[in-house]
Amino acid sequence: MIALPPYPKRASSAEVRQVAPSAYRVAAAGVVVLPCGVALLLLAALVQLGISTADWLDGIRGLVVTILFWSGVVAVVIGVSLLQQPAEVRRGIALSRFGREAGLEYVRSGGPVEARGVFFTDGAAGRTPVYQSEFELRSGPSLSPDLRLGVATFRGNKNDPRGPRPVFRFLELRLPRPVPHVMIDSLRNGRLREGPSAVQRLRLEGDVDRHFAVYAPRGYERDALQLLTPDVLICLIDHGRAWDVEIVDDRVIVASTRFRQRQDATEVPGLLRFALLLGAELRTQVAPYTDPRAENPRTQVSAAGRRLRRRSMWWQALLLIGIIFGTPALILGVLLLIIG
Repeated sequence: MIALPPYPKRASSAEVRQVAPSAYRVAAAGVVVLPCGVALLLLAALVQLGISTADWLDGIRGLVVTILFWSGVVAVVIGVSLLQQPAEVRRGIALSRFGREAGLEYVRSGGPVEARGVFFTDGAAGRTPVYQSEFELRSGPSLSPDLRLGVATFRGNKNDPRGPRPVFRFLELRLPRPVPHVMIDSLRNGRLREGPSAVQRLRLEGDVDRHFAVYAPRGYERDALQLLTPDVLICLIDHGRAWDVEIVDDRVIVASTRFRQRQDATEVPGLLRFALLLGAELRTQVAPYTDPRAENPRTQVSAAGRRLRRRSMWWQALLLIGIIFGTPALILGVLLLIIG
């Protein structure tokens, strides 16, 4: 078992003031702003319900309600953000201390995460990355770290492609070379929305299928099995049943739905330990891997194996349309039978 330092205890108020002297003053401002926002929302409701009988209000009631409502929403969001300042400083102190003990660098804002695979929405390739990392631990070159552990948040606009989750904790680990795309979807935390097409699922022996749904590109099933040796599968079952794992390009990405601050003490060491164990097992299999279908088998993967095909959403849209239009027709048919 890989030894990691214990996760630090909660930082005291004095330590918070030492690191960020203005944190509690900012939170005090939030105490004022938040009630003001709530008051504006209540006032918007009262005006909408017509509690006020002022004649001048009748012609502009809708405009006044809109202004009050959105002003209240903005004030509530700002107030909550201000109130969270001391907690965010505490979180940073704990992560910084843990990282220092584990030989990792801590950065409050880790910057963009390169678009790749399913989690970081391959559809954004060639665009500005749409996921940003926060509360990040890392090692290796600052522009392209060998290891990143942080909280990824979707920061794109409504037209940008999205991954399965808007916010999640992730760990990204570099491999010696690119390998075929493999998705290992944990069945414990629910199936991935817009995940790989079901025809690409591998059926594995033993207990693996009880815990994971494993996907590989068509024609690359043997290659995936070459990477997912019994030692790798045992590591997944024993240590990683709660997390989804994606192997894409020269990266292993481990994703967790437990990204809240109160979950840091268990998830951060747990993810790091699992990724180091899994990475050690995978590197042994990745180093000798070759893809004879690629132009350069020792360093490349052919186009057919680089990406999984995504699950089509058309059948879901057709099902929704069928429900919307079919339900009234069914009800009408039943009524006609009863009347007839």
